[in-house]
Amino acid sequence: MKRTTLRQALGPASFVLVVLACWFASGLVADRMVQQELDTALRQQRQMSASIVYNMAEVIASDLAMSRAIPATMAELGVIQQALTHSQNYAASGVDLEPAHREELLKSPELAGINGFLRDAQGFSGLDIIWLVNANGLCVAASNAQNAHSFVGIDMRSRSYLTNALLGAFGEAYGVGRMSGEPGIFISAPVYDDGLLVGAIVAKVGIARLRHWVAHAGTFVTDDNGVIIMAHNAALEGQAMPNSRVTQMKPAERMSTYHRVQFPAVQIQPVKSQVRGDAPWVPADIADQLYDMPSQPIPTLYQSRSGLNSGLSAHLVDPLVAWPELMRNHKRDHLLVFLTLAGTVALAWVITVSYLRERRHHRATRVLAEQLQSANTLLSAEARHDALTGALSRRYFLDLLRHEIERARATGEPLCMAIADLDHFKQINDRFGHAAGDRALEHFVDTCRTALRGSDAIGRLGGEEFGILLPDTPLGTGLEVVERLRVRLKTMPSTKLPQSVGLSVSIGITELSAEDLPERIISRADQALYAAKQGGRDRSEAVPPDDTAPPARAPVNAW
Repeated sequence: MKRTTLRQALGPASFVLVVLACWFASGLVADRMVQQELDTALRQQRQMSASIVYNMAEVIASDLAMSRAIPATMAELGVIQQALTHSQNYAASGVDLEPAHREELLKSPELAGINGFLRDAQGFSGLDIIWLVNANGLCVAASNAQNAHSFVGIDMRSRSYLTNALLGAFGEAYGVGRMSGEPGIFISAPVYDDGLLVGAIVAKVGIARLRHWVAHAGTFVTDDNGVIIMAHNAALEGQAMPNSRVTQMKPAERMSTYHRVQFPAVQIQPVKSQVRGDAPWVPADIADQLYDMPSQPIPTLYQSRSGLNSGLSAHLVDPLVAWPELMRNHKRDHLLVFLTLAGTVALAWVITVSYLRERRHHRATRVLAEQLQSANTLLSAEARHDALTGALSRRYFLDLLRHEIERARATGEPLCMAIADLDHFKQINDRFGHAAGDRALEHFVDTCRTALRGSDAIGRLGGEEFGILLPDTPLGTGLEVVERLRVRLKTMPSTKLPQSVGLSVSIGITELSAEDLPERIISRADQALYAAKQGGRDRSEAVPPDDTAPPARAPVNAW
């Protein structure tokens, strides 16, 4: 009887039930194990993705701030104000009269000088084009005045980026040039003369100059209408974010801004249902954080950051690289736990394998953490110093400027800032090659380090332009310091450069005033630099922080 009962208990039906119970229990254990791995992988990758988007947004904001400063500064120049004041009698009269307007404006001697001034300003500012529009909406002068497709004489009243400026406010927008067909960021600033709005100055920064914004795979930038204007994957450019503002615009408005009407929606869709179908062990709150793109075979993380004071937004679609391995791990864990529950012999074997797998997982986690720390250290060093010259990077220099301004105000000490620009640097590149240009930049920074104090700072603002901070230094002393620096650079040539390279520098310097913001002291230093260049280059000029006369200095020889 007992043998019969035992045989019945161990019959095929009982065996199937035990196997199913072991399989179900092993599935629950495997789910828990892989959920922990998924949580760790998500946390680490989300931190890295957030860091990438944050750095990308900071670079965009910094670049646009520098670009805005140029037209804003030029709008305060007397020559610009007078030119627009004297051109008020020219009125926009439609497309038919544009050739006649252009011919009449190009014959004006006064505007010819302004055209040359704008061309020179474009050359040293890094902008694609600069032009003036009078209060009637007519372009009266431009840096491309002598080109076949000049803006001079064009009726610009319909340009969206100009509307705010002609109403007295700063304007900025992405768009595609109607004549050039090239996309860019259009920046407009109102111009006042004796308190009266006389027109606007407009500048364009081409998108091609800003490709470093999307250097990381998966990154893209959208404008305030939700259109992707720049992407690491060029196939995404011209697509629109779901439910974005561009879908509400009229076709004429789309054509005016983008030279196109159709904007396919970018397929960034929540993938919760698909993930839960393929991997039911993924928690619902984690599945809500995953997205799908047609170009990515695995779920992705999506990060974005807006509010960059420009209408632009930074985005990153980052594939969850651990996903294929997690799927494999889940199947493997399920089987291993099942074998563990099936017998004591299998249990010992499964424990050993699980132990080794966990060690490998922790080793991989530690390696990933070390790589993340190394990457953060490298990013910090790259953000702090310019890779070529060793000078401070532009962003770090601007942060240091803000800090020094706060410290100077707290202690009551003077603070000077100078902007230096190597003369005829393009000619050095063209004649001797870019390697010689690089050596010239390095030599200038080495000369600054030799001539300046340890508490002073030099940063590369872009190209051949450098910023110099002189803490606890009044303007008169600062002018003497930069003058000695200029003379030293000219009289002590680099052994790494050909002897025929005549290296010289133009320097503009100013002093912090009680009410100065960083943008204002930079603008004044830039005005001083412009005065040095207008004075013949190879000289230093100072602009005081108020209406006082500039400090006396020794005569400077121009060449």
